[in-house]
Amino acid sequence: MTRKRNIESVTDLLTAGGRLDYQALERLSRECPEQHFVRLLGHWVLAGDEVMRGQVTPSRSETVETVAFRPATADLADPPGTGSLAEVIYLFRKPEGGAGGVQSFTLGRTNENDFVISDYAISRFQAVIHVTRDTRFRIRVLGGSNPVYVNQLPIAGETPLYDGDAVILGRFRFQLFAPSSLYLRLRGIQPDTSIRQLINAMGQADYKVLKECAHRHDRDFFAQLMRHPSLVGSGVFRGYGVRLAGMGPEATVGFLPDITAGNNAMPVRVLGRAIYPLLPPERIEEDGSEILAIGRGEDNDIRMPDDAISNRHARIRFGETGQYFLRDLNSTNGVFINGQTIGDRDREVFDGDRIKIGRHEFTLMFPSTLYHHLIAR
Repeated sequence: MTRKRNIESVTDLLTAGGRLDYQALERLSRECPEQHFVRLLGHWVLAGDEVMRGQVTPSRSETVETVAFRPATADLADPPGTGSLAEVIYLFRKPEGGAGGVQSFTLGRTNENDFVISDYAISRFQAVIHVTRDTRFRIRVLGGSNPVYVNQLPIAGETPLYDGDAVILGRFRFQLFAPSSLYLRLRGIQPDTSIRQLINAMGQADYKVLKECAHRHDRDFFAQLMRHPSLVGSGVFRGYGVRLAGMGPEATVGFLPDITAGNNAMPVRVLGRAIYPLLPPERIEEDGSEILAIGRGEDNDIRMPDDAISNRHARIRFGETGQYFLRDLNSTNGVFINGQTIGDRDREVFDGDRIKIGRHEFTLMFPSTLYHHLIAR
């Protein structure tokens, strides 16, 4: 009879080869609640999923190190599940910190890599995954005979990775998991909620569901559900709406703030339920940029039906390296960041910035900040 190991830290789950002991990990998921599992694991994982079917092209030259492999189209289209590689799990953990708060993990066939995948369809150094201090992942291809796929698409250069994303290296498919997501997988629970399912036609998220999710799961799980920051309603400025003579009923009302009320917005509890996630739009501009339109009109990505908000009031542009830029589109009542008007130019916005649109004030909250905001309510 095999004696069970006492598991007191994540190092007790590691095998001699540096991977996680699947049987011990599975037993831990059955014997302890999610919160304990997440705290003990403490790191994200790259979990094996499936050995792909496909075509191998043998090399006639003994000098070629890696055989060419092309996965079958049908296998690429299959959704990831718990396949034949389920027991292969790599842990994103290094004792030392990286430069600038970034840790890098190389993936390849040789022992010099952090994640060693011993197969001749894998190059000596196939890819590298960078992990920032705020748990953002990016994968970069290092070359080789076979492409790297993320969610069925071959990538060139570098691209972000999110919780649940499928990564194909050579013949093998893996998935990136936060500790909570791995716990659910080991328990046989398949989360089927995506943030897009929680957003209505106005671009507003279901407040009740988000709050329940924040209370039910840990911060990392919630952060990867959201993936992007949100505009969260916080208050209304007191003032007066002004309609000029000859203005039609569809015209934007000029807003004059009440200077006797001060420069701070009046908190409104109902507005605090207005959460607009900044998700990449489905359409791409002609120059390749990703733009979210904000305004009163029905053709906006984020629609705010208030007569002090212009039909096309502002836009948010997604930067190539995870930045967000806000611009006023010559609106009637302007756009302000932390009390300062921004004018007709891009201004980068940051976590916690107060953004005034019309007479409403919003706070930009990145996922972790929104998580703490929701569990405190």
